[in-house]
Amino acid sequence: MSPGIKADALQAEGTREFEDAISGKGPKMPKNTMNKADEAALNEALEGSFPASDPAKPSTPTSSLGAPAGRESVDRPAED
Repeated sequence: MSPGIKADALQAEGTREFEDAISGKGPKMPKNTMNKADEAALNEALEGSFPASDPAKPSTPTSSLGAPAGRESVDRPAED
């Protein structure tokens, strides 16, 4: 068997194995045990902790860009 044909056969076998692995129903998911009242209370608490009217402020850098004191920046063109 030539290397090309062998590689194609191995690829086909791997593809079949992958398709078999993902074609099932998948793992059994746990049932939701939360009732509607608890879910509503949780949603209300979450909405209260993340108010849309108070967006996060962007942070401001505490340092500036450029070279350390006493050195020239290599990014800035030399002044004539």
